[in-house]
Amino acid sequence: MRPRIVAGVIACVLAALAWTLPQVRRALLYDVTHWDARPAAPAAFPGAAGLGLAPAVRTRVVVIDGLSAEVADTLSAFRTLCARGASATVDVGFPTVSLPVEVALWSGLTQQQTGVVNRYERPLDPPLVGIPSQVAGSWAVAEDHGWIVRSLGFAKVEPAPDPRDPVKDADPDAWRATWQDHALTAVASAARLVFVHILRVDTAGHRAGGDSAAYRAAAQEADALLARLVAADAGARWFVVSDHGHLPRGGHGGEEPAIRQVTGCVAGPGVAVAHGTRIHVVDVARAIADSTATPLARDARGRPFLAALATPLGHDDAVPAIALGPGAVAFLVLAAGIALTLLAARTWWLAPWWFVAACVALVLVRGEPTLSAPFVYKPAGRDMYLVWLPMIALACAVTLLGVRRQPLVRVVAAQLALPLAATAAVLTASGAWSAVFGAPIAPVVPRFTAYASPLLLMASHGAAAVALAALATLVRPAFGRRAPPAPPRTAPSAG
Repeated sequence: MRPRIVAGVIACVLAALAWTLPQVRRALLYDVTHWDARPAAPAAFPGAAGLGLAPAVRTRVVVIDGLSAEVADTLSAFRTLCARGASATVDVGFPTVSLPVEVALWSGLTQQQTGVVNRYERPLDPPLVGIPSQVAGSWAVAEDHGWIVRSLGFAKVEPAPDPRDPVKDADPDAWRATWQDHALTAVASAARLVFVHILRVDTAGHRAGGDSAAYRAAAQEADALLARLVAADAGARWFVVSDHGHLPRGGHGGEEPAIRQVTGCVAGPGVAVAHGTRIHVVDVARAIADSTATPLARDARGRPFLAALATPLGHDDAVPAIALGPGAVAFLVLAAGIALTLLAARTWWLAPWWFVAACVALVLVRGEPTLSAPFVYKPAGRDMYLVWLPMIALACAVTLLGVRRQPLVRVVAAQLALPLAATAAVLTASGAWSAVFGAPIAPVVPRFTAYASPLLLMASHGAAAVALAALATLVRPAFGRRAPPAPPRTAPSAG
């Protein structure tokens, strides 16, 4: 009876684990997209000293949301403006999400310093205390999703919020028809600082992908509007930049260079023609602050604009490094999982090949999991688990075969030690354990946070498959056992 009790307990524990891990994943994704992270030190990049831009009478800033560097190079008005000023590749840092990047643009603090890493449909309340809040009469006009610009501290913001829901815009249909006129009025005004947020490129990227005709058409429309805006105040100092690019099939948020590194420039009075290879978005913030004669926070990392152009960032200097402590613990957890797998498996075929095959299949079919990939965020994870479901059958089959030669506990360890250790290591490296246990914190770390999504599902499905195999060991003896012999009968007596 004892082996059957052990098998029953193992099946129950694994079934509970299989049910719990998807719930953990959903809660983690909510935390990642809604809460703020703990403020931390920014990524380290080269210092540069020098004089900043001289103040300008009027400063105009345009963000073309979601515009990739590749497509920006095809836009005539964008290229013409940049050709008469100072241009560069702008690394927007990590994560590549609109509100966090624009908070960095208007505060001079990186996403790690502010802790604003997503906040999906959660405006800053109160609004940001940054450059716009220090410029009297500052004016922002957004094409859509006005809650983003309403978070940035401008004195005047359009569109107004819906009185019933501050995340929504008031009368969006009417605004869509007239917003460009409002943007032109703002630019042509005497306001010292005007910000125009063009969203249609990002919208097209999400709907059709960054490699689609619709995306490029939206970029051309945004470029035509940029030409009209510049013509409305040709004597102002103009800043034009994007906040991120898009995956070919749509999506952003991760650390991919093609999404993180966009094109930006400043042109107008007092700006000489120059070109730099790679600067940080907080360098652009410093240039806007100099242009509007406003101070930044003491710990702002922005460098004087021309000095930044002359001292470019390395390829990944804007990506924050993983903290040493969590990284070391994560490595030890993974090493322990590998060691336990080797000790338990003993034979090559009992290793968790289903897990290895599932990881390879996911990357080959869906691509590498990053915070840019839409499949990472899907609540049910269907786009992912349909790829690896055949491998789950392999886990069940190997478990059934293994228990004929080794104890069930050893077989379970061989099949699940590595998947569970890899999942625990990723959660450790991304600092997610406090969020797992209910803290309202966003554990957003390059690479590791995104991998937590598929690994939690893989571990859940593997646990379910092994639990089914454990249950099968309980019922198999009942069906395979010989029937007990019939008791002997005495022959019936005659008549």
